[in-house]
Amino acid sequence: MRFESRFSQSSSFSSSGYENRGSHRHPGLRRVFSDIAMIAFWGAMIPGFLWIGNAAGF
Repeated sequence: MRFESRFSQSSSFSSSGYENRGSHRHPGLRRVFSDIAMIAFWGAMIPGFLWIGNAAGF
């Protein structure tokens, strides 16, 4: 009797945000867009906090 994890059978590259092309794992378009949006959001928060702090007198 061979032990197999139920996760090894049900996991796929598309569910983790990666596409399988040959032997390489490439991020899907949705994953790339979400990463860029997150970086832009965090990058916009830094000057926003500095502006709010300056307006509050800190």
